[in-house]
Amino acid sequence: MNVARQPWLMVRRELPRARGALLMVLSFGLPLLVWSLAAYGPFWEEAREVVISGESTRVASVYVPGDRVDVATWGSLVEAVRAENAEVAAAQGKGQTMPASERANRKALRQIVPVAVTHGWLVKAQETDDAAIREVWLGLAGGKLVAVAPELSDENLGIVKANAARFASLPADAWPKDALLKLVPQSAEKVLRPSYLVPPDVVVRSFWRELNASPRVVVSGGATDTSGERTLRQRYAESLRTIALGFLLAALIGVPLGILAGTYDLFSRLFEPFTDFFRYMPAPAFGVVLMAVFGLELGPKVMLVFLGTLPQLILVVANTTRNLEQPLLEAAQTLGASQRQLVTHVVLPGILPKLYNDLRILIGCAWSLLVIAELLGFKSGLTEIIDTKGRRFQFEYVYPAILLIGITGFATDQLLAALGRMLFPWANPAPGAFTRLFHWLRNRAGTALPEPADPDQPVPGSATP
Repeated sequence: MNVARQPWLMVRRELPRARGALLMVLSFGLPLLVWSLAAYGPFWEEAREVVISGESTRVASVYVPGDRVDVATWGSLVEAVRAENAEVAAAQGKGQTMPASERANRKALRQIVPVAVTHGWLVKAQETDDAAIREVWLGLAGGKLVAVAPELSDENLGIVKANAARFASLPADAWPKDALLKLVPQSAEKVLRPSYLVPPDVVVRSFWRELNASPRVVVSGGATDTSGERTLRQRYAESLRTIALGFLLAALIGVPLGILAGTYDLFSRLFEPFTDFFRYMPAPAFGVVLMAVFGLELGPKVMLVFLGTLPQLILVVANTTRNLEQPLLEAAQTLGASQRQLVTHVVLPGILPKLYNDLRILIGCAWSLLVIAELLGFKSGLTEIIDTKGRRFQFEYVYPAILLIGITGFATDQLLAALGRMLFPWANPAPGAFTRLFHWLRNRAGTALPEPADPDQPVPGSATP
């Protein structure tokens, strides 16, 4: 039949490869299109995203970097800060002082902290270190430090120099008795969309930036400080370790028990009733118990993945073993196979392809437990980003962590599926995309491969019915 005229809807018939590839692209492209339309649509109002925080006694709200504010409110905030600075400057010009508390002056100096952290001049642990913050102000005033992203406006550079001159001559633990000037809030043009609706390009840039980030190292007083936050790669490695250990432990115990239950009625009646009962208990319900037994570090996380995966694994493997074709067992018994030979030479080889697919599918069950597992005890892994940044509505950091979980799960599944076609070609005659790519690479290297086996032809070496 001509492929161009072949109908798209055919019962139990596979589509041509070109159409299958097109539909796979659409499977991912359509959600991305909907996301883009929602994020970039012309129906959102213009807004300002805070780069340098703003606070004034004339405005009720405090805005910190990352907040989005409508244009009118932003204009009012900027003018209020400028009016306060004008009063302070006017008083100083007349030789008068405007008394201010030490707390108010501390807050004025700490406006520079987000800029300093972004440039690597400070680490998280130094956000309240007044001495280190003063050094940043002095460095900016003297030209030793230059803010690039975000860049300080000329107005704010003047404020930096004026404040630095005020406390430069004071001891490290002394504060001016009168008010310091406040940095004028700075912002970038943005769109006033919901905080959770982050545009795809912002997510991609954030993903790439975090993926290539390295722990900041700050030299202070001759000592090296490596107390910066862990990078996305480090957290990702923690999550992979939790999944791998939990699933491998479940497989080491669950596969033998499932095979025994599917092979012998004795073990089926001994194991499966309680396993079927236990699988209805949500694994997170045992979180407190797991922390009491295994502590607050890696132990309870691995065990939660283990407990959530084990019951499903035992029952699925038992069912796969039980569904082995009965004629195979009868033929082996006719040939005089013993009970041990039935298991080692018939049952295990017979279920191996399906057992492999069962394990491949059940890895998804382990991934679904990751977020809950990593919240036990001390937060760790990608979930630490999702929970911490999500509470602050910093979704440009949340979505890369979520996408990394999805990408890893999908890539792992496709890779294992391709490996399964190579290991068990008689059970998977139609090669998938990864298998075809592997064949293409080998052909490019000069190694010719035979055409995929015809599913209607017998497997070489097997008996013809």
